[in-house]
Amino acid sequence: QGDFSLMWRSTMGRLAHQLPVCETDFLDEGGIIALLGSTGVGKTTTIAKLAARFALRHGKQNVALITTDSYRIGAHEQLRIYGRILDVPVFVANDSDELNSVLKNVQDKRLVLIDTAGMSQRDIRLSEQFSVIQHGSPLIRSFLVLSSTTQMTALDETIKVFEAAEPEACIITKVDEATSLGPVLSVIAKHQLPIAYVADGQRVPED
Repeated sequence: QGDFSLMWRSTMGRLAHQLPVCETDFLDEGGIIALLGSTGVGKTTTIAKLAARFALRHGKQNVALITTDSYRIGAHEQLRIYGRILDVPVFVANDSDELNSVLKNVQDKRLVLIDTAGMSQRDIRLSEQFSVIQHGSPLIRSFLVLSSTTQMTALDETIKVFEAAEPEACIITKVDEATSLGPVLSVIAKHQLPIAYVADGQRVPED
């Protein structure tokens, strides 16, 4: 039993050394943060969790939410509901010009979170979403949301496709739903994409 425990700790230590971790925390620093990712990975729920945590630390008057998702029916409403619960403003931007205009209106906010359209990594419209973010403002920092329930090949493909948006780190979601964390950790280690946050559960902001 003792030998097994020692070997297990050694194995976990080796794995940990292969996983890059984001050195900065925008929940302390603030900034303009865009969450990117495929359909159904939990971007909107994660944005609500991040907004809630920042509001608790720094005050709800310092947070604003923006959605660029003009594709899904009801996408705006989901974020608006979270905005009402958290008592923070929610704005809609359908293109880079509108996004730039909205960002000027929220210059007084310490943290601005941008919810982007969830699409398959094979959707040809993805380049449009990348363009909206990249031309919206040079101050936008992109983070890729990866679900731990996704198959390894799909995760690998997702990271390769979203590299075009130059994400600086990733957020792992749905840890509570995954039967194994092996696929998502393997892909992150392979691509050396730093981990910023880990999320589980659908309750906001408790989980």
